[in-house]
Amino acid sequence: MTLTALLPTLRASIPDPLAAAAWPAGTRATTTDVVVGGVSLHGLALLCGTPCLHTADRPEPSVVLVTTVLDTTTTHDGLRVLVLDAGFASPGGATWPELRLLGRASVARLVPTLVCDPDKVPLAEVALPADVGAPDLLGVPCAGDPRRALGGRARGSLR
Repeated sequence: MTLTALLPTLRASIPDPLAAAAWPAGTRATTTDVVVGGVSLHGLALLCGTPCLHTADRPEPSVVLVTTVLDTTTTHDGLRVLVLDAGFASPGGATWPELRLLGRASVARLVPTLVCDPDKVPLAEVALPADVGAPDLLGVPCAGDPRRALGGRARGSLR
């Protein structure tokens, strides 16, 4: 458990730590963004729209998917559900525990959240701040080639 998970208000002044092995080499987190190879993922999404991909010129993992939250609901047993505009569920796909909020710092507590693709197919259960919802932007590192999993829906790719 990280300090920012225990004291969520710290996320306004220090970034959540990244699992370095899950992200392209040289990736760094800020309080409101993730920068991969000098490219802001939040800025990439504003420029290209979502879903979009950033391909780093590094060894694996080298692809990051940026997606938008389309909808938020709650199951009958109280589990939060986020519907994203993209998904990547294939083996060796997205590293869902590393899913990051982009564009703002949240000081809300972490809650279990079910992440789904646009067809509402569950992808993973992760801990996200309780206030994440539409139209928040999220970034997640991916292994392999997520372009196939996106089914041609990716609007931008940057190398």
